[in-house]
Parts: sequence; structure tokens; C-alpha cells
Amino acid sequence: MFKGGRYISIYYFIIALAMVIAGGFLLSRQAKRLPPPVQLPPGATTPRAESWYVGVAVADVRANPDQGAERVTQALLGDEVKLLRDEGEWLQGQVPDGYIGWLRKGNLVRATPPLARDLVAVRVPRAILYKEPGGDAQAGEALLGTDLPLLAQKEDWLEVWLPGRLPAWLSRQEVDLWPGGQLTDKRSGSDVIKVAERLEGVAYLWGGVSLYGIDCSGLTYIAYFLNGVKLPRDADLQFKVGRPVARKDLQPGDLVFFNTSGGTQPTHVGIYTGNGQFLNSRSRQGVVVSRLDEPSFSAGYLGARRYLP
Repeated sequence: MFKGGRYISIYYFIIALAMVIAGGFLLSRQAKRLPPPVQLPPGATTPRAESWYVGVAVADVRANPDQGAERVTQALLGDEVKLLRDEGEWLQGQVPDGYIGWLRKGNLVRATPPLARDLVAVRVPRAILYKEPGGDAQAGEALLGTDLPLLAQKEDWLEVWLPGRLPAWLSRQEVDLWPGGQLTDKRSGSDVIKVAERLEGVAYLWGGVSLYGIDCSGLTYIAYFLNGVKLPRDADLQFKVGRPVARKDLQPGDLVFFNTSGGTQPTHVGIYTGNGQFLNSRSRQGVVVSRLDEPSFSAGYLGARRYLP
């Protein structure tokens, strides 16, 4: 009886161990949310080495290495992907917004970035890349929020580095120049609203961050990123940072958070624009202006946060 019990115990121990190992393997294949990587102080530099970079205008980041898997976020042209695993047509890596997920290898290239210290950030929904300054031959597109190393300037044109291909030129009218990779001017809530308004009318896309589709926290992430503030990617994490603001003290540019299902954690976020209104990306309407006193938002209001002075 004792010996049989011991064998049974060993049997169940082996089964439990196998389940733990299998569970760990599955978890390692799924997308994970991490806080954004710690940013270097202004003027700091890091060694340049060959790495993986997004080589298309926008690339999906999936929860698992499968085209049908959930899109958890997206990465833009020139974004570095910190490689964790290589599985055939897919790479698992961390993208700049902090997510760890899977990207199709065909959307990525191995490249060595230049030692350029200045960045060019696209501030229009879609900017055309040109092969020559002022020319007609196009070299692709760069979407709102894309930031690329600056190589040279020629009158109203800026030459930028592109991973895995020849440099291209952007119109100075469609970008912001970030000396040393940092914003040098002071931004306000109205500046945040201006960025978000450029995407008004864009369709909703779960995990999206561009004019080809964007979700609620993608809109707030991009709007603040282009104003020098790097927020976490998701609404619940954005709610955990910044300064709490009472509803009566709301100012344009503050983020307002909701859970319309009765929960206590945010599932939706928008940018307050004043007069009881806010810009947000809604699942059936895309990027629109909504009102705080709409029944679902009034009942599901959780609070607000401020990230700028």
C-alpha cells in the first residue's frame, strides 16, 4: 500500500511537472505587456550595432506567431525590435511601446543605424518619402508618429535613414525636427489635441496606431508621443501614471478614462477637448468627438489624468 502510494505520488509529480513546463512554453509564445523601456537622458548615446528594424510603414505585432492571432499593437517604420526568438517566418521581440509580441520577418530588416543624434518625427497622417529632394520619384511612405534619424538637410528637405535601403527625403513641412532626439519646445494640452484631430475620421482597429486604423489608447499614445511624452501603450496602464484630475478641473489635453461594463479598470480612454467633449476612437465609429454626458460614458467614468504642466 505504501509503495503503491509512493509510485502514484511520483506519477502525479511527473504529470504536474510536465504541465508546468508546457504552460511556461505557451506563456513564452504569447504577447506580453511591459512598461516602456527606460529612456536615456537628453544627449546620451548608445553603441550602434546591427539589429532588427521595421522596414514597412506599419507592421502588426501579434500575440502568437500566426497571422490569425490577436493584434496587440503595431510598430512603425524604423522602429527597433529587440529580438527574443526566431521561429521561421516570425520573430518575437519587444517594440518601442513596451509590448513583446510576434512580427512577420518579411516586415523586418537587419540593419545598423547611423550615429546621427537628431531625429525627424512625422506630424501628418501620411508623409511621402522621395528619392531626391523636390523630385517626383517616391520611395515609400511614413505615417504619423514615425521617427527616423536625420542624415542631411537641403533647403526645405530632410534626408532620413531607412533600415535596409537607401536614404530618402521628407518635406520639412510635414515633420518636426528633434535635436538630440528630444523635443526642445514646451508643449501644451492643445498641442496634444491638434495631433489627435489629424486622425479624426480614421477607422477603429484593435491594436492599431495609424491612419489605417487605430484604437483608443493608440490615439492617446501617438498624440502624447509627438508632444514629448511617452505613455504606456494601454489605457489601464496610462491610468496608473500622470496626475489625477477632478472632473470639475478638467483641462484640454487631459485623458479621461472609462469602463462601460461596470468594472473598476479602464477599458477606454479619450482626450478631453473642453466643454464636456473628448476625442476618442470608438469600436464602431472610429476617431470621433464624444460627450462625457452620454449615458454609457457618464455611468462608466473612472477619472482623468494630466501629463503636461
